[in-house]
Amino acid sequence: MPHSIGIQPSPSSTIPSDQTSMAATMSSSYDSNTSTNSKMSDPVKSYNKLRRQGSRSSVAAGKRKLDETNTSNWIHHKKHFFILSSAGKPIWTRYGDESRISSLMGVIQAIISFFQDGDDAIKSMNAGQHKFVFLLRDPLYYVAVSKTGESEVQLRDQLLYLHNQILSVLTGAQLTRIFEQRVNFDLRRLLAGTEVFLDSLSTLFNKDHSFMLSALQCLRLSRRVRDQTGAILSGRKIKGLLYAMVVAKGRLVTLLRPRRHSLHPSDLHLLFNMLTGSTTFHTAESWTPLCLPKFNSKGFLHAYICYIAKDISIVMISTDKDRFFDLSEWKSSIVESMQKENTLQSIINASEHSYKIESIGAPGLAHFLYKSKIHVQFTCPEYSDPYTNDVHQKRLFRLYHYVYDRMHCRARPLKLYYHESDQEIILGWITSSFELYVVFKPGTSKQTIISSSNYLLRWIRRNEESLFIVDSPVF
Repeated sequence: MPHSIGIQPSPSSTIPSDQTSMAATMSSSYDSNTSTNSKMSDPVKSYNKLRRQGSRSSVAAGKRKLDETNTSNWIHHKKHFFILSSAGKPIWTRYGDESRISSLMGVIQAIISFFQDGDDAIKSMNAGQHKFVFLLRDPLYYVAVSKTGESEVQLRDQLLYLHNQILSVLTGAQLTRIFEQRVNFDLRRLLAGTEVFLDSLSTLFNKDHSFMLSALQCLRLSRRVRDQTGAILSGRKIKGLLYAMVVAKGRLVTLLRPRRHSLHPSDLHLLFNMLTGSTTFHTAESWTPLCLPKFNSKGFLHAYICYIAKDISIVMISTDKDRFFDLSEWKSSIVESMQKENTLQSIINASEHSYKIESIGAPGLAHFLYKSKIHVQFTCPEYSDPYTNDVHQKRLFRLYHYVYDRMHCRARPLKLYYHESDQEIILGWITSSFELYVVFKPGTSKQTIISSSNYLLRWIRRNEESLFIVDSPVF
């Protein structure tokens, strides 16, 4: 099945056809148990390195102070990540200073080696409230230590994102060649200045639903404005151009792509993390080598990034390293056309005012997540009371993870799942075309949950063209 904006869906279990009635399904069954490597010139390489280091130095003073505290207190965090080389060399740690916990890295390497000596590979282990999850991608090892209640599968997916984040900077071919030449190589020298992207990615794991759903969140925007923006992007063809997109606060506005090319959601997640994880790109036009691991983990593409308004950026990805000035000139004409047709201001307004749950008018509805499998996109409203409070918001986020994991369990996948607690009621519903997770206030009757969920589905269908990109321009 072709996908409207060329985003590859993630592999998933086959789901039966859509249920015709929520009430019929719910009454029958529910589970209530609680290219080649870049040949850039040396000046350009040095320039990009300085830019990345600049993004890191902007928070360096504050981070040093935090490191002094976190080095002794990092064990109190509920989730932690470690990255080390197969020789036990520390590369990155989520909290604190990796160089100060080198002995711990050595212990991790010894545990992994113990299993490897027995022709086995350690995947996970439990110790009290903590779950240890390992991802081995020679020459690098990734470890998650968590007491958040997330499953082994979810934590391993997060480790894989961290691995792909490193590949986006170095490429798989470079990484392999480096450690083949010198097994004890200190990778921190090559990653200097880019750790900010690993930091921001780790933060997003705890507040962005995109990673759990393997889907993109698009900016809610009228079909007319989205089509106008797409038409402006497709008005000119630049040699070597692969993709062009407009992004607003980490949400996709529109995407121009070749007719037979597609993008995996995880590649776009890494790209959006790069945009939002550093302030460097906000200050000037940027031209940076970029590897998209799902597209091609062995080579670099080149990304032109320019912010045309606060939190609104144009991103162009090219296979040609010499197209910076052509793309810069094209960007200027794009901005001029967007201002002339007033689409830029419309995008700015839409990014500043997301929709709220109260505007839907479904009785008892407190929040929801809806994923369109056809478009590989999802939508959700802004948090409203009581979820404007950080504690309640975090609890809801973890509850979504719990229900999602329960429904996608390989041993016993579910089409419908009902969970009730003192704080909220959540219902998960999976069909062949969508996934829906709806949250209701405590005490809401099942009849109201059924009717409000069906009302929400009708509202989403009516507003589909503004909530999702249903027809993206191609060339």
